[in-house]
Amino acid sequence: MSREPAPAPLPRDLVALQRFATLMDEEFAIPGTGRRIGLDALLGFVPGVGDAGGALLSGWVILGALRHRVPGVHILRMALNVAIDTVVGAVPVLGDVFDILFKENVDNVELILRHRDPSRPPRTAVGIWLSAAGIAAFLIGLFMVTMLAMGRAASWLIGR
Repeated sequence: MSREPAPAPLPRDLVALQRFATLMDEEFAIPGTGRRIGLDALLGFVPGVGDAGGALLSGWVILGALRHRVPGVHILRMALNVAIDTVVGAVPVLGDVFDILFKENVDNVELILRHRDPSRPPRTAVGIWLSAAGIAAFLIGLFMVTMLAMGRAASWLIGR
């Protein structure tokens, strides 16, 4: 019988991210439903700023992914998870139900654990911020191209 070596313990910052994800998405049981909610769902009840605040807090998980060298495609997936939660969460009533069902922080931490590179040391603060700046520049460019395309489509439709 061969025994596989026990997995190495998680770095403290990843344990903290797991705890944060639980707090944001699954900290409190909803009696009689078998469902759990977290601070993200509760913040969603605050009109105007709740969903934006939740998105800002969720950025910490993405910074953790950058620190642990998660490949860019998975980081973009994580950013998409946060964007979906923020946009749908802003819709009255539907957004509150969505926040109960969609657990983007837990999902994003699972992506980190699955795709991090434990063979390499974590990035330094400078490396994290440079990576974050590159991703932000890409997302801003994507947003601008999308807005331009939507403007042209609207102009074309109005001009018909």
